[in-house]
Amino acid sequence: MDAVDKGTEVTKMGIVSEEMTFIRRDGNRIRGRIYLPEEKGGKLPLVIFCHGFGSNYRELEHHGEGFAEAGICCLFFDFCGGGLQSLSDGTMEEMTVATECADLRTVIAGARELEYVDPERIFLQGESMGGLVSALVAAECGRDIRALVLWYPALGIPEDAGKRYEAGEREVFGLRLGESFDREARDLDVYGTIPAYGGPVLMIHGDRDIIVPLGYSERALSAYEDARLIVIPGAGHGYDGADSAAAREHSIGFIRERS
Repeated sequence: MDAVDKGTEVTKMGIVSEEMTFIRRDGNRIRGRIYLPEEKGGKLPLVIFCHGFGSNYRELEHHGEGFAEAGICCLFFDFCGGGLQSLSDGTMEEMTVATECADLRTVIAGARELEYVDPERIFLQGESMGGLVSALVAAECGRDIRALVLWYPALGIPEDAGKRYEAGEREVFGLRLGESFDREARDLDVYGTIPAYGGPVLMIHGDRDIIVPLGYSERALSAYEDARLIVIPGAGHGYDGADSAAAREHSIGFIRERS
C-alpha cells in the first residue's frame, strides 16, 4: 500500500520544509522534501518536481521557496536508483523508465492524502528524464493532473536506448545501467503515448541544448492538444543563474493561472 511519513519541519521566512518518505508496494522507500507556506489558509495546489537522469532532488531544491512564496506546495523526491547520491532505496542498475514511472505514481498517490493538498490541483513538473517520466505518467492519469511543466524533457531516450542496446553499451555519462533499461526504453512510443494527456502543457527548452536538442520539444508541441513552448536563448541542458530564475518564474506563473 502507498504510504507517507512526515519528518522534521524547518521554518524559514514563513516557509515550512518537511522531509517525507513514501513507501512503494514492494517496500522500497522514496525519500523527498516538500516546501509550503507556513500560513496555509486552506488546501493548496501542489507541484511534484521530478529530477533528471543520475541526479537527485537536492539539485532542484533551491526552487522550493519560490513556489511556496507563490502559495504552491512544491514536492521534490529522489527516484529509486535515480542517481548515485539518491536518498531513496535501490541502485542505478535496477532503475528503468518504468520503475521511475512507478515511483512517481506512488508519490502522487501519497501526496493526494496530505491534509493541506488540494487533490484537484496537482501539477507535474520534470527536468530531462524526469520530464519524460512526468509526460508518460500524465498520459496515464489524464485529468487527475491539472497541468504539466517540462524542462528540456528527454523525449529522445528511446532512440538513444536503441543505439546503445544494439552496440551492447551499458553506460550513460559514465554511469552503468542494467541491461533492462535500454531493452525496455527502446520500445517506448513516446510521441504516440503523450498525446493522451489533454491538459495544459508548458515546455521550457534552451536553444543550445546538445544533450536533448530543442527539436524534441518542438515535435511534442504539435503532439499535445494544449501546449506552449518557451525557448531560452543561449541556454543548454540545465539552467543556471538568470535562466534558472526565469524558468522558475515562467513555471510558477503557468501553474498559478491554472490553480
